[in-house]
Amino acid sequence: MNLQIDTLLKILFLISLFVVLFLLKYLFRIVYAKIRGKYGEKRIAWLLKRLPDEYTIFNDVYITKGGGSVQIDHVVLSPYGIFVIETKNLSGWIYGGERAVEWTQNLYGRKFKILNPLNQNYSHVKALESLFGFPNQFFIPIVVFSSRASLKGHYPNHIIIYKKSLLKTIKKYQDVVLADEILEGAINKLSYSSFKTRETSSKHIRHVKNTIRIKKSRIRQGRCPDCGGSLVYRNGKYGSFYGCSNYPKCRYTLKN
Repeated sequence: MNLQIDTLLKILFLISLFVVLFLLKYLFRIVYAKIRGKYGEKRIAWLLKRLPDEYTIFNDVYITKGGGSVQIDHVVLSPYGIFVIETKNLSGWIYGGERAVEWTQNLYGRKFKILNPLNQNYSHVKALESLFGFPNQFFIPIVVFSSRASLKGHYPNHIIIYKKSLLKTIKKYQDVVLADEILEGAINKLSYSSFKTRETSSKHIRHVKNTIRIKKSRIRQGRCPDCGGSLVYRNGKYGSFYGCSNYPKCRYTLKN
């Protein structure tokens, strides 16, 4: 009898140990991802300091939008436009569609889902458009990946680059689009409108998770996650897919 109890206790101990180790591994991955992401943003911030004085740099910006908030890694204001930069400090193969809700990171055969950085930056540009009252053509959205990442796919309508090309990409814009007084007003407005606290950071994370949940729910219901229109089955040049019934106003697509 005692032997059976000892055996049962050993089994329970091993199960408990396994659960604890699993939870520690899960928490480590979350903490490590956050640290890695912040480190990547810091490296980009250091790099942006090398720009001339005519460029004004804001890092880790939080601004309100529609009752929530958006977090923007870097905003660079210049006479040549407003650069809105999303940083992804990731390794492995990165691939996904231009309008997909999520992309995939393939790291040594293990696959992880990440938010589509193009959609993320699109929402950042829209928030800044609303804040400044400027038209879309004044904004240059850029997604920057670590050199450890290998980007798969073709994205002709977007600026997706590696970190080493960031300064060169920014400096190639040389046509003045913002007069000095307009630029100064935008700098002042962002200075007084941006904020960051632990509370707003938590609210932003909850807002992002809720947005993803809503979009996935719409897709399961056969609706477009962007505008709510119906998803229609179509055959295209590169195979079959589901497209939004509101095309061309909405260009969302989902691979079949």
